[in-house]
Amino acid sequence: MKKVVILLLIALPLAMYAQKPIKPNLNKALSSWKAGKLQEAKEMIDVCTADPKLSLDAKAWYYRGLIYASLDTTSNATFKALASNSFATSMEAFAKSAELNKNSKNEIFYTDDMGLPVLKTQSMAYLGSYYLNAGAVAYQDDDYETALTNFAKTQAILPGDTTAYFYAGFVANADEKYDLALTNLTKYNSLGGKSSDAYSLIINIYGGPKQDKNKALEITREAKKKFPNEKNFALMEIGYLIDLEKTEEAKGGLEQAVKDDPSNKTLHFYLGYVNSKLDKFDDAKKNFEAALKLDPTYFDAQYYLAQLYLIEADKIKREMNNLGISAADKKKKVELDAELVKRYKDALPYWEKAEKLNPSDTDVLDKLSIIYYYLGEDAKAARVEKRLKELGIE
Repeated sequence: MKKVVILLLIALPLAMYAQKPIKPNLNKALSSWKAGKLQEAKEMIDVCTADPKLSLDAKAWYYRGLIYASLDTTSNATFKALASNSFATSMEAFAKSAELNKNSKNEIFYTDDMGLPVLKTQSMAYLGSYYLNAGAVAYQDDDYETALTNFAKTQAILPGDTTAYFYAGFVANADEKYDLALTNLTKYNSLGGKSSDAYSLIINIYGGPKQDKNKALEITREAKKKFPNEKNFALMEIGYLIDLEKTEEAKGGLEQAVKDDPSNKTLHFYLGYVNSKLDKFDDAKKNFEAALKLDPTYFDAQYYLAQLYLIEADKIKREMNNLGISAADKKKKVELDAELVKRYKDALPYWEKAEKLNPSDTDVLDKLSIIYYYLGEDAKAARVEKRLKELGIE
């Protein structure tokens, strides 16, 4: 029994010594961090920031921010497991250091192994770049979630840096997170982002997935003012005006665009399309012909030009269908039939040319079938009907 008591008396002070609390030491926390001893650094900085005196020192919180940021970025699983939310802790520490140092004329820093000061702004820039690069690598690996997480961290560290918002907008769009993409790209623009691509993507999101063409038009006009030398925005504006059936507005823009760029076949085509919507068919024909003069293989221009030559024919057919069986109606029907034949003969070359440009367009073939049948060209009608069956159209 006496031996047991002696052993207990010896063990007690040893146990008390082992449980002796760590004495706060900022320099030791920093040196452990610089040496890569993250567990020791974490234990020491936790003690320092809990100390009544050191908790009022801006440097203590700056060091805490650095140490916890290292826990977040380390590839060592043991170190990473030392804290459950190391990034948030580091950001809170950096914010605390800024608050405590706000009245100082000097910026917080630590001294590196070369004896040179490393300012807090330099540390934050380095850390922000780390997360930005990590996000880019994750994006290249098609890991959109990790990429977005890293870009969000860059934004938290460097809230005035546009790059992370730009990247996050494009990745969120690729991940079909359209609201997140809009938030990031809008922020990018508000911070003075210089790339017109951000506007293009915002416009495409509103015009496509969000199905809000009025908003797309609004943003397009904003982009057009900000980037006056980007011709694409002017064309996009015209496209949305056409989609929204604001044809008079679209026409004015197109006429000016054609003057500025007369060799652009697409502008002539769109002007023809707008004029046809405004029932200015003669002007529309000239526009489509101008487009075809620039590019004789331009199928869309040929197709819409051919359509114009059927407008009067369709009116005549409707009038014939509404006639009765009286002698006067029968006489009128004969007259209209002759006029319809003339209209179909006028239209036929345009539809035949359209078929040459696109032999598999079923609408072109269908129109040709009607015209050939009415003109009594049975062999040609049969050829077209056979082609339609080959394409799966009965």
